[in-house]
Amino acid sequence: MSTQAGDNLTLTATPQTLNVLAAPCGARMVDVAVRNDSSQPTYADVLLTADAPVRTTPDVISSYLPAGYTLHTPVQVSAPLGSADSDAKVTIKAGRTGRGPQISVPVVVKAPPSGPGANLALAASVSASSSHANFKACGAIDGNSNSDDWQTATGWNDGTSRVFPDWLAVTFAQAHQVSRVEMNTLNSTRYTAARYGLRDWDVQVWDAGANGGSGDWRTVASVRGNTAGVVNSTFDPVSTTAVRIFVIASNDSTYSRIVELGVYE
Repeated sequence: MSTQAGDNLTLTATPQTLNVLAAPCGARMVDVAVRNDSSQPTYADVLLTADAPVRTTPDVISSYLPAGYTLHTPVQVSAPLGSADSDAKVTIKAGRTGRGPQISVPVVVKAPPSGPGANLALAASVSASSSHANFKACGAIDGNSNSDDWQTATGWNDGTSRVFPDWLAVTFAQAHQVSRVEMNTLNSTRYTAARYGLRDWDVQVWDAGANGGSGDWRTVASVRGNTAGVVNSTFDPVSTTAVRIFVIASNDSTYSRIVELGVYE
């Protein structure tokens, strides 16, 4: 946590540092809090500026603050795909007089791994049949496979309770040879895979030549009766621009939950 006070305002950023993956789903969140320390209400502006290649959304926070009130705003910090490894910072400044508090959040930017053995999904775009409000599709390819972070930092959950099938797909900018898919379903001490994880699903690849050239999904591997947290599906190498997990059932028959999806040559 980084904090500074001034101009009757206290400014706080949590966490104090960020590690950002330069990928479509590699953004991280910082909580920016501004508190009115005076006995009178006020209007406060908070300006965020970032070193290249880092971006912040939003870059301006403006609000009416009652006396003693603290406003919390989640800010997304990201770097575009193609950015090199670098050290940067986000500068956050509050107040209207120019004398307000100012803090900096260091940001470490890392490019997705590339070359043999790299997880192709990290640099892909992602889509899903539906998504729960708190568990977006990007959570499944954000580089975090730790189920202990479920509900706080990572993972995809579909948005249609007790309705199957569901699906999550990653799409590449160009065709890749693919021969292995690693699927991490929810599996923590509190939420075990045997109770909450995916049970039955198909691994599918996009076949651009199917249906007379209009394209279609083709199943290359199937999993049934699963109770494990991590499942690797291997198959003969195939050139494709997209891979999909087509979920038929989960162990609680309620939701589809994927913590992280890995796709490999």
